[in-house]
Amino acid sequence: MADHPIIGHTSVYADHPQATATALAGLIGGRASPFPPHASGWVCFLSAARSDWCHEFIEFYPRDTQLARTPGAVRPMFMSVEGGRATGAGSHVNLILPVSAAQIEAACAHSGLPHAWRWSGLMDVWLEERLMVELVPDR
Repeated sequence: MADHPIIGHTSVYADHPQATATALAGLIGGRASPFPPHASGWVCFLSAARSDWCHEFIEFYPRDTQLARTPGAVRPMFMSVEGGRATGAGSHVNLILPVSAAQIEAACAHSGLPHAWRWSGLMDVWLEERLMVELVPDR
């Protein structure tokens, strides 16, 4: 357990997610795998021995989709990009924090940020309309 936040994973756009994840895996001794939440997405686990979805991987999304929230919702969804290709960075970061779930909830409520647990142990927090971070309690 770290005494500071650590990056669990990050997500970026790629023109060819499978090839990109495979190339990175080859460079760093990692492992490429399909990304189940998005049929065309791929991940590169930072270690060939890693196979869980807790942390230490990079997600590669195709440029024709985006992770966004619909009006009135907090949980993000994969959506088609108008015009067929996203032009932005398409990034978000997953931070593992040395605090409890209750502390994360209290901090989000205090700040007035839209937030919700996607599943037990992973909270989506919208810092602004098009910028989300995922927060994971480590205690």
